[in-house]
Amino acid sequence: QSELAFRMLTRRYGCTLAYTPMLHARLFGEQAKYRQTMFTTCEEDRPVVAQFCGNEPQTVLEAAQYVQDQVDAVDLNCGCPQGIAKKGNYGAYLLGQGDLLTEICRTLVKGLRCNVTFKIRKVSHELQDTMKLIYSLEAAGCSLITVHGRTKEEKGQMCKAPDWETIRNIKAAARIPIALNGGIETWDDVQKAFQETHVDAVMSSEGLLENPTLFSGPVKPKKQDEVAKEYLECVRLYDAELKQVKKHLFTFLYAGLQFHTDLRSQLGQARDVASMEAIADELATRRRNEGHMHPDRPDAGWYRRHRNPIRGPDDKKNSAVAKTLAGENSVEKESAEAVATAQ
Repeated sequence: QSELAFRMLTRRYGCTLAYTPMLHARLFGEQAKYRQTMFTTCEEDRPVVAQFCGNEPQTVLEAAQYVQDQVDAVDLNCGCPQGIAKKGNYGAYLLGQGDLLTEICRTLVKGLRCNVTFKIRKVSHELQDTMKLIYSLEAAGCSLITVHGRTKEEKGQMCKAPDWETIRNIKAAARIPIALNGGIETWDDVQKAFQETHVDAVMSSEGLLENPTLFSGPVKPKKQDEVAKEYLECVRLYDAELKQVKKHLFTFLYAGLQFHTDLRSQLGQARDVASMEAIADELATRRRNEGHMHPDRPDAGWYRRHRNPIRGPDDKKNSAVAKTLAGENSVEKESAEAVATAQ
């Protein structure tokens, strides 16, 4: 969900390094239409990393060669824990295949004119298993590794607090830059991550999807209705696929839509950006007018939807719809890891 319009929005608020959506290497190499749809950039979109998934060295290389001169690095995503990644044998489901990942890294380093980076999760609960992979990727020429402080099993309702101690130990032992991912919801989390782990960069994925102003520093967060409005301005400037726009609006406006389920249904059925914008405006008007009647209603909540779900008046009747629109679809979520900031 880190298409150009969203990346440019985050750059307005302190993001210093942005990642593309996760690109399927085989489809990217085979289909020109897929490349045109999934990869767009502009002169101001720098530095930027093209993020791929795949499990065959030559296939990933051939895909990456299409964009190597338009990006600052190519990244192999080995962090996606969703079911679609398991089915396709990519993402976090490659973490147990260290020799294959090392060969992919070596092939990319040899065949590309840009830097090569990897995003991984904890391989297991044993530090040495992750360190073995780190050392192998280092030796193969990897320029930077982003580490998510959870295993692939720790997701959704099984999600636990990220293991920053392991990341601190990795940073202390590694010879290349290490970025931290996992548990970054606020600017305070960013500062705490730097202080506790001494990493070179901090990445936010799901936290940033709900609050793209996260990296703007110790300032009061914008209202979610304002965030949605500014994102739609970026859509007009940089264009975006309708399904991407819709997914972002469901994320930004999650809390309000739990209480205004008629608008949630309308947004689900919307077929153009103008209609989506009208729905977002109507929600903003309703929330503004009802503020004095319901002062305790949260402004946001998508990031914490598994731990603290918001119960609207029609929650039981609409539970299936709410689950879908809250972002549970694994295909939609596969490109969530998007943006990092460097210290």
